[in-house]
Amino acid sequence: MADHHALALALIAVSGAALAQAPADAPAYKSLRYEEDYRFLQSPATASPRRDFWDPVKYIPLGAPDTYLTLGGEIRERFEHYSAPNFGTPGREADGYLLHRILLHADLHAGERLRAFVQFGNQLAAGKDVAVPPYEDRLDLQQAFFDARLPVSGTAAADPTLRVGRQEMAFGAQRLVSVRDAPNVRRAFDGVRLGGQASDVRIDAFATRPVLLKAGNFDDHPNHAQGFWGVYTTWPRSFVPASGVDLYYLGFENSRALYSIGAGVERRHSVGGRIFGSRGRWDWDWEALAQFGSFGRQELRAWGFSTDTGYAFAVGGWNARAGVKATAGSGDRNAADGKLGTYGGLFPKLAYFNQAGLLGASNVLDLQPSLTLRPTASLRLTVSWDFIWRQTTGDAIYTATAVPIAGTAGRPGRYTGSQLAFDVFWQVDRHVTVNAGLVHVQVAPVLSTAGGRNTNFTYLSAAYTF
Repeated sequence: MADHHALALALIAVSGAALAQAPADAPAYKSLRYEEDYRFLQSPATASPRRDFWDPVKYIPLGAPDTYLTLGGEIRERFEHYSAPNFGTPGREADGYLLHRILLHADLHAGERLRAFVQFGNQLAAGKDVAVPPYEDRLDLQQAFFDARLPVSGTAAADPTLRVGRQEMAFGAQRLVSVRDAPNVRRAFDGVRLGGQASDVRIDAFATRPVLLKAGNFDDHPNHAQGFWGVYTTWPRSFVPASGVDLYYLGFENSRALYSIGAGVERRHSVGGRIFGSRGRWDWDWEALAQFGSFGRQELRAWGFSTDTGYAFAVGGWNARAGVKATAGSGDRNAADGKLGTYGGLFPKLAYFNQAGLLGASNVLDLQPSLTLRPTASLRLTVSWDFIWRQTTGDAIYTATAVPIAGTAGRPGRYTGSQLAFDVFWQVDRHVTVNAGLVHVQVAPVLSTAGGRNTNFTYLSAAYTF
């Protein structure tokens, strides 16, 4: 196992040094690797100024017109340490471990209308006290889907795409639907998706089940206890000045839902919108949604909103951004009123407030000022400080995975605690990224009474993408 991780780290270091000469104008790698387009490499005249070591496998012509293969992947090693995992409840001790991830993919385009994408993943968690998903998944299909452009307009590039199979999805600011890059195994869904562009509007409709992860080899399968469907639309240029707009409906069913009031079958419908943009030195990303449905025999009524507003300036020759985030997610005020009022985050990024990923947006009021400094275009330093309350003391404190912390529901004291975070992100070159950070969590009496402790979280990560 140690040799396995050492080899991956050596590959990151050696490859990064050898390939540091990648051209500056080469396209950046994307989080959703299937969104990358290397057709510019088919013409030597346009490819030569951007020559990269991996170009020969980015566009492999297969003879027929518009038929080619793209290969790629990622190697990531990440060390994490918690002084008290889950705040030390129930009785958990310090945990430090190495997360290893290799993702390899092949993207086959067969003409203008057909495509197949497959990605394999190997994720391990050496030294972790309990190595289970989403930390470990030894070998499995991360993604495997087919695309077909439907002949609607007569022009393939303008036609909607039908996607069938296992796929990653991310929408908007990823507050509700995220790839979950942390902690280790990325989130995927099995199902169908129909998406396309109509004038300036991007429309995606989907019906899926989240992938139920298993730690072994090729044993992941659809989670039949959950269903996820919806429609997501985006106007990059909208009726709101200097802003884009997202509008969406997201449906979710979970036959094994758990809240502070108990377990049951949940059917949750979310309707919301997002406004995002920038003007001058200001930028903003604001989102609000209403949720309704049922939980067992109870009526479900919940709400949530989140804002992220920033101001850019220069200090000492460095670029900087001062920002403030505000987040609110409703809680259940009265366990005996026959209604569930707890906000459900669906499938968010687990590092919701910071990389420690200890708390989510259910039953939360959060205020987070931050300062980001950029000494160079490739180096980013961020400090942020969260102040967190419960929206109502009638409900529990919920973890990032929406699990209620035992012994917190109904206890007095809305203040939950604070989180001070320091993060460093370095884009060494086109292929290599390094990031590290520290989070200190100071718990309030409502958590300490339930057995929680102050927590320190540290991480160091290096990744090589090709």
